[in-house]
Amino acid sequence: MKAKKKYICHSGGAEGTDSYFEFFSKQYGIDTVAYSYKTRFHESTNKRELTLLEFNEGIQQVYKANATLKRTRINQYLKFLARNWFQVKYADEVFAVTTLKKYSGLYEIKGGTAWAVQMAINEQKKIFVYDQEELHWFYYDYYVQNFCLLKIDPKITVKNFTGIGTRSINFFGVSAIEQLFKNSFE
Repeated sequence: MKAKKKYICHSGGAEGTDSYFEFFSKQYGIDTVAYSYKTRFHESTNKRELTLLEFNEGIQQVYKANATLKRTRINQYLKFLARNWFQVKYADEVFAVTTLKKYSGLYEIKGGTAWAVQMAINEQKKIFVYDQEELHWFYYDYYVQNFCLLKIDPKITVKNFTGIGTRSINFFGVSAIEQLFKNSFE
């Protein structure tokens, strides 16, 4: 089945979640833009390499996100994290597959996906996160400033969306992405 409207999936083209979003987008006739820093290892056929100016813009957004996240040793990951900004910048909905952990009553996203999600929060985008360990979709509620359990599975409802998440995606994460596309386009 093909998407009836023109949709664009904004991706990072990385292994794991990004590549599955790219795969299912292709199945439904959805264009993908896979943002990349300058490297020969990025293998997506939809690669769009960032200019130096764009890369610097992404770095600024990483530091802005880290003002909230307060994580250390980010400089060694800047090229990946700066790329994430463009996945978020051009999307109106963000779909992430990762793991959530609860600390002091608030959910936190594990791993590098946290930066992209925090960038989306900073821009007040619609955010949906699939926890591949708890096997549930969550959404970010700006009123309570936390992730809340979603009672029904989300759908892609806007032209520009991003699919992001862990490189260590499991069977349940892949199934959640597949179901997201089925719910949205069939």
